[in-house]
Amino acid sequence: MVAPSVDEKRDLLALMVRSRAFEETAGALAASGEIPGSWLSGIGQEGTLGVIAQLRSDDYLTYTHRGAYGFIGRGCDPKRLLAELLGKQTGYCKGKGGRHIADLEHGILGKSGTIGAHAPLAAGVATAIQIRGDDAVVVSVFGEGTSNRGTTHSSMNMAAIGRLPLVWVCENNSYVGSVPAPVYLAVADVAAMAGAYGIPATIVDGNDVMAVHEAAAEAIARARAGDGPSLLELKTYRTRPFGETGTEQRDQDEIAAWRRRDPINRFRERLVTDGIVTRSEADEITATAEREMSAAARFARESPWPDPAAAFEDLYA
Repeated sequence: MVAPSVDEKRDLLALMVRSRAFEETAGALAASGEIPGSWLSGIGQEGTLGVIAQLRSDDYLTYTHRGAYGFIGRGCDPKRLLAELLGKQTGYCKGKGGRHIADLEHGILGKSGTIGAHAPLAAGVATAIQIRGDDAVVVSVFGEGTSNRGTTHSSMNMAAIGRLPLVWVCENNSYVGSVPAPVYLAVADVAAMAGAYGIPATIVDGNDVMAVHEAAAEAIARARAGDGPSLLELKTYRTRPFGETGTEQRDQDEIAAWRRRDPINRFRERLVTDGIVTRSEADEITATAEREMSAAARFARESPWPDPAAAFEDLYA
């Protein structure tokens, strides 16, 4: 596999930093009550961008209910994303979707409110790609809690039988809500389930974005070549509570230990050590992202509310 270029590494760092800045902005808006309900943060899991950043414009993504890196990595506009979260008319779904965002321009087809329901969607889109005869791929991201859902298993089986162009990506952050994974899962590694369907699986340090990038490049190339699906399991950790307006129920020493393995800090230090960016350049990337998200929040706040009558529009395709 071809290693990412210097410019690609810089761009990847910028995506990770922008995702974190978006998450922090969304968390603040949730805490102030401006986002209805809550925001389910993916801070600490930005290593997943090592997969998403490699997708082409004609590829597709299904995502979990946690984190913004899927949207940011695919090129969505933070202004419209925050407007959607605030329920404003200028949002991607005209304020009707909340966290359940669809952006067809960037290959993001939305998701169901039922955990695991996006797996059949991913398999269906991959089937359509195969019927069309092009070499686009689908990346379907799910959490370890979703790995025991029937929809996930049946979709993996279908993808294996049809040799569909699909990359399954499990973000194993060790907790199903507030429940430790061993209470919920019979196996230590979700990757073990791939054996039931005869597809390759790779376990990766999800907080090492270059390791994620390398494993994802192989899986994406395999899918694009028509060799079928594979499974990546990213061992990672969310350092925020289950919901931004909720309480933290995990051990604080455990959280602190994982924060020392923060994927952005690790990658930034690696790039500084390798002479790809200077510390001042890295600081400016962060400052630029913070300014961008501040402007996005201002846009969302100032955007109009949808007309109440619009609630009856867009019900059918």
